[in-house]
Amino acid sequence: MQEYRAYLLGIDGHIRERMELESETDEDAVAKARHHFNGGAIEVWQGIRIVAKLDGGSE
Repeated sequence: MQEYRAYLLGIDGHIRERMELESETDEDAVAKARHHFNGGAIEVWQGIRIVAKLDGGSE
């Protein structure tokens, strides 16, 4: 399992919520973040590497 962080961003681009998660793959981490935050602007990170930027549920 790999460690990831996901952030829900506000309209101003600042972090509103943060979640720590573990996943086998980047795709699984992104799916977990989408499900947890249920849409909105989301960033998923693994260490200093950005995995995905999602704007309103789309990549």
